[in-house]
Amino acid sequence: MHQLYFSNPNNFITPEQMAWCADYCKKFWPEECAHILRIAEDAKNHTFLFDLRWDMERTYEPVHFDGEIQWDFMPKDDPEFIYQFNRCQYFICLGQAYALTGDSSYAKAFAEQLLAWIQANPFNENTRQTVWRSIEAGIRGETWVKAMSYFKDSPYITDELMEQFCECLKTHARYLMDSYQIFQVKSNWGVIESRGLLEIALALKDEKEAEKWKKTAVSRLEEGIRVQILDDGVQWEQSPMYHNEVFHCALEAIRLSRRYGYCMSDEFLAKIHKMAYANLLWKKPNHCQIAQGDSDETDLRDLLSQSAYLFQDPELKYGGYDRLDFDGAWDYLQEGAESYEKIVAQKPEKLFYKLENSGNVYIRSGWGENDDLFHFRCGSLGGGHGHSDKLHIDLAINGEDILIDPGRYHYVDGEIRHELKNSCSHNTPSVDGKDYLVCLDSWGISGMTPAYQMPVCEKNGFRLVQGGHGGYLHNGKGNVYIQRKVLALGTDLYVVADEFFAGEEHTFQQNYHFHPDGILTACEGENRVHYTGRNVESDFLFFGNSREETNVYHSRMSRNYNQMEENMSIQASCRKDGFGCLLTVIAGGKKGEYKTPKAELAEVSSPARGRILTEEEAHGLRITWKGKTYLVLMGHKDIGGANEMLGSDGYMGLGSVIVFEEDQEKTGGTVLYW
Repeated sequence: MHQLYFSNPNNFITPEQMAWCADYCKKFWPEECAHILRIAEDAKNHTFLFDLRWDMERTYEPVHFDGEIQWDFMPKDDPEFIYQFNRCQYFICLGQAYALTGDSSYAKAFAEQLLAWIQANPFNENTRQTVWRSIEAGIRGETWVKAMSYFKDSPYITDELMEQFCECLKTHARYLMDSYQIFQVKSNWGVIESRGLLEIALALKDEKEAEKWKKTAVSRLEEGIRVQILDDGVQWEQSPMYHNEVFHCALEAIRLSRRYGYCMSDEFLAKIHKMAYANLLWKKPNHCQIAQGDSDETDLRDLLSQSAYLFQDPELKYGGYDRLDFDGAWDYLQEGAESYEKIVAQKPEKLFYKLENSGNVYIRSGWGENDDLFHFRCGSLGGGHGHSDKLHIDLAINGEDILIDPGRYHYVDGEIRHELKNSCSHNTPSVDGKDYLVCLDSWGISGMTPAYQMPVCEKNGFRLVQGGHGGYLHNGKGNVYIQRKVLALGTDLYVVADEFFAGEEHTFQQNYHFHPDGILTACEGENRVHYTGRNVESDFLFFGNSREETNVYHSRMSRNYNQMEENMSIQASCRKDGFGCLLTVIAGGKKGEYKTPKAELAEVSSPARGRILTEEEAHGLRITWKGKTYLVLMGHKDIGGANEMLGSDGYMGLGSVIVFEEDQEKTGGTVLYW
């Protein structure tokens, strides 16, 4: 069996390739080498800590087994440890450690643990609930096959081991053939499982069922991507973490297709290319994905580098590393690394993007590590991994996060899980301190309502993003429709206007949650809160409520699975009978250079009717900053009647969102929304 399996040249890395990759990684990725060696050394000694970049459920406390490994061990009350453990990613680390050092103890540990796993975990109805869930079986299809590719010439890889290894892979493949249901068609599980089936089919190409497995896997991968990936390239579950699990599987399918000489469809390739661009667009200045939905704050440069190589795309390379990443080197070998190096990176030109199908908008000052990024979210829930985050915003200024998503922490049903999914834990407007959705358990939701996307606009250097939702229109939540408008006067100066359309009395709220490295200070005598970060400062100036109604408090958030951190938050509120509007002016800049803007309410009139408009009809703000003064007028009703024209201080124009600059014409202004 050893000879038959390794007669397939794609089932192993040659000694020459292994030596080249080891030298390359030692030279260019020494920190990654040290990390992999630590994981491998731990695994060799039966100690397990899951802290690889794309571990879906990270851990922060190592688990050690003195004797035999207990594969279904569950610390505390979170079964996700069992699932992460039995994905066997550390098997690949043992292989890479063996390649980096030549130390046969890593090969011995791999052989012993692989055999122990096979013998301890027969496939049956009981193990299907723990170590044999179909998603883990799919992941093992990749991790086992890839890990074995490092050990072809080790004496620890015996015929007996290979016999059991191949038989267990066949069990995996037959299980994956049978486990595919409607759920898998629309879930990341289906793509992950089909990727594993493909890996096994290609590794066992001489098995009589292998061709059927391969055709089925390719067909299911095509189906999953066709169904799950929106036209803007975002995986429908609205979580960058699971977007990238699917994306990794798709990249792996493309890699294998080129290695084994089969084809994925043009439609498949085009959608995966779009998935790569979604990663580029939501990459923060610190190179990490936004922790939207059930996501961690994970560096995206490895996936961007690999996709840049596969698609030979200069813009994707700009978002990736200067040279092929550590894992990419082992997957694409010398040929891939050298080809990647020849791609000339090209900076993307656009700084304002809307991913229309998923409802995500991004505004940038540039593409560097010290630039600004604003994100606005008005899209669908995304199933069980989605959070109550309609109208949520994220903000980084001078390369540093200020407003952030609360993350996920864990999947155990209970207070923390529900809290971090709640709309009040996001940077959103809310009503009466309630979530607009109801968590039935860790995954189930009731009270779902669509997002109502509205036009975005870019004109004369200003940008307007807006949207609404009816989550408070039913289920006893108050019959309130919420609409949020965010006016970007620059990438470091914003007006957030939340309009609450109601027919009775309610408490309307704006929620803001800050990076844990920052400190909030309520400013004496002002309705203003100052944020001080590591290298950035920011101000939040509130209008539409009193200083006493702006509450600064301590909260908690999670940037990575199983990691909880304390942070600070603001809730600005007002009590209104009927319509209400809360406004926030947000400004920020480099610490030591930043100056607080001057902002004040401006009286808004109806020039045609000769009367002052009420706050139910319109709001005006005069903002002076960096030597410029802006007059912002926002109408809350349709254009007509008293709202036909909006005026203030000698300026007037027709529209619902108008910006005037003091050195420009006093009529017309820049209309961003009619």
